[in-house]
Amino acid sequence: MRKKIIIIVLIALAVGLIYGISEYFRKPKNALDQKVEVSTFSESLGTLVDNGSLLPGAIVKVSGEIISYESESVELIGGVLVSKSAMDTASWPQFGSATFQAKFDGVEEDDFFGEIIYRLSGGFLLKNVQPEHLNQTNSEE
Repeated sequence: MRKKIIIIVLIALAVGLIYGISEYFRKPKNALDQKVEVSTFSESLGTLVDNGSLLPGAIVKVSGEIISYESESVELIGGVLVSKSAMDTASWPQFGSATFQAKFDGVEEDDFFGEIIYRLSGGFLLKNVQPEHLNQTNSEE
């Protein structure tokens, strides 16, 4: 009887150890699978960083107007640079407004232009809003 109890305890410990090791070494979830910690517009991202409300590693849902486009990243108004996740198969817009979900990596200063850049990586396109009358002025609408 005592031998059976010891075997059951050893099996339970082995299962717990295997589970713990697998959780420790598992791959982290992508930004789309994680809970959004901060939802904001690109213009207000700097304020959140300055207040200490946004720390590196946080998952951010950010909306804003695209001012610059590259094949794997976009820059939004306010100096927010969002890099595309390799797992995102959506075609990213080159202009207009969009909403992305990504991991906040931190702040850096651009050596060439001297601007502050807020870097987000592993981004996923959530919503793409293309303006209908991009070349019209407000008086022509």
